[in-house]
Amino acid sequence: MDVRIVTSDDPSSSGPEWPDVVAALQGVGGHPLMRSFPEGALFTFDQDLRFLSAGGRGLEDIGLSRSMLEGRTIFEVFPAETVAVIEPLYRAALEGTSTTEDVPYRGRTYTQRLAPVTDAAGTVVAGFGYTQDVTGARAAEEALRESELQNRLTFEHAPIGKAIVELDGTWRQVNAALCELTGYTEDHLLQMTFQDITHPDDLDLDLAHLGRLVDGEIRSYQIEKRYLTASGQVVWVLLSVALVRSDDGAPLYFISQLVDITATKRQYQALQDLTAMVAHDLRTPATVMRGFAELLEGPTASDPQKVREYAARISASADAMMVLTENALTATAISDGRMVARPTSVTLRGAVEDAVRATELGSTSVDTDGLDDLAVWVDPVHLGQVLTNLLTNAAKYGDGAVVVSSTAHRGRVRVSVSDDGPGVEPDFVPHLFERFSRSPAARAGRRRGSGLGLHIVLDLLAANDGQVEYARSARGGADFVVELPAAPDDARTNE
Repeated sequence: MDVRIVTSDDPSSSGPEWPDVVAALQGVGGHPLMRSFPEGALFTFDQDLRFLSAGGRGLEDIGLSRSMLEGRTIFEVFPAETVAVIEPLYRAALEGTSTTEDVPYRGRTYTQRLAPVTDAAGTVVAGFGYTQDVTGARAAEEALRESELQNRLTFEHAPIGKAIVELDGTWRQVNAALCELTGYTEDHLLQMTFQDITHPDDLDLDLAHLGRLVDGEIRSYQIEKRYLTASGQVVWVLLSVALVRSDDGAPLYFISQLVDITATKRQYQALQDLTAMVAHDLRTPATVMRGFAELLEGPTASDPQKVREYAARISASADAMMVLTENALTATAISDGRMVARPTSVTLRGAVEDAVRATELGSTSVDTDGLDDLAVWVDPVHLGQVLTNLLTNAAKYGDGAVVVSSTAHRGRVRVSVSDDGPGVEPDFVPHLFERFSRSPAARAGRRRGSGLGLHIVLDLLAANDGQVEYARSARGGADFVVELPAAPDDARTNE
């Protein structure tokens, strides 16, 4: 932008000399247009950066007036720090370049637009300027930028999945948490729809809610649904959806928020399974105890042999209830993350002998001749539970003889607990250590079990840097081999 001044009556003339133009500019400050300019201030200046004229209602807002500007240079009017900013801009205008810059002055911000003033021949003879207080506008712009940045960072770095979804279900924008949840890259997701990854059994429910949302029946909705990840896994999410509309009410897009509740759903299912298992498996020994207790109240109370027999049956049922309760509590502690191992040096033979004494084995014999004089680094309580569960299983599913042996190699100790029973069905071996898992043969038989024992063995050993594996024993039965760290020599010396 530049301003052209023509003072001659003949517009085709070569124009006035510089002094004539400058003289003309010096008289415009009192012009009604200059005085009544509604916002900001207008001014002109010469080659010496001297103000020729000034006007506008904004002068007063700046704390200036015509008398303070006209006839004075910028060096006489403004402080040095302001001059350092505006001088290059004023000189640029006198060289023919228009500029627009924000200038700080007295704690405020002013936008300043400068342009050259030319005569009819196009020669720059002076400068023209306009300034306005934009402090509030700039603050609002900065606040908007900060808000947009904050919203963007909140969206991108939120610990839960967030997405903007088109009306047809196409992902418009997704954050990192959603990509991690689904296993898809951002580019891949943006080429898909939410329908593509929704579990087929949950799609109709989701679409029905979306339809009600678009029709204005509801303002938002929240449901639990399943997604299929890139690897084919199923994840549960708590989905919250709202619809953004235009000023005239037309639907624009959906805003979705997804919270991964897969672990919560699994814990809830585990709790249901545990409750059902406890209700079922505790009922049997409780019924046995009640039955024999009632018999003891009858005529048989006078028969010492019957009393001892019934008392032994009651004691065995009580032991079964204790094992079941202990396993249930341990499984719950493992699920809740409250299981903490406190390893110490434990003599293996002593631990096995303690477990044999504490376990109801009936007529089953336990051969420990193959145990070496070894010590393991393990939480003693955890080792006791591991051995109790393995010995109980061996007595339950074996044929009367259990062998416990050990070997050591490169700082690790392996303990074998084998029986002479039929072993585990090959098809069931992959599920052997799963929670609440029992083989079809075990379920069909009369032996009670919770399906927790081996799962607990696996988790307890993992907490102690150990592991367990299954193999067919040399006698055809089951052979469970536990591996644990050997106790350090100095720890064993101090036992």
